[in-house]
Amino acid sequence: MIIESMYIYIIIAFIVIWFIEHRVNLSSSHKALIEDGDRVIVNTTILSRCYGFSSKVVIKSDITKVQIADSCISLFTQSGHAIDIWLPKQTCNNIVNLAQQYFRNASFVKV
Repeated sequence: MIIESMYIYIIIAFIVIWFIEHRVNLSSSHKALIEDGDRVIVNTTILSRCYGFSSKVVIKSDITKVQIADSCISLFTQSGHAIDIWLPKQTCNNIVNLAQQYFRNASFVKV
């Protein structure tokens, strides 16, 4: 009896955790790129989009290339460094549209 109820609690906990992660994942993607004048704040992971730590700041004119892969958008700087933004596949197009607005001089490559 105790073991059965423990299994039920574990299953419920996994369902709740999955639901929260899924909703946060979808709802926080709009925070991947945040315009701040001539700079853009880049939140590369779900943790940085939700909690605001480990964000990176780039100057719009420094981004020369934007590479679009399956669930990753990479921003390449003039010095050759890359910043990878990991997103759910269903939200990549929205972030690519933002990147096109923010980084007008960059070339866009789909891999």
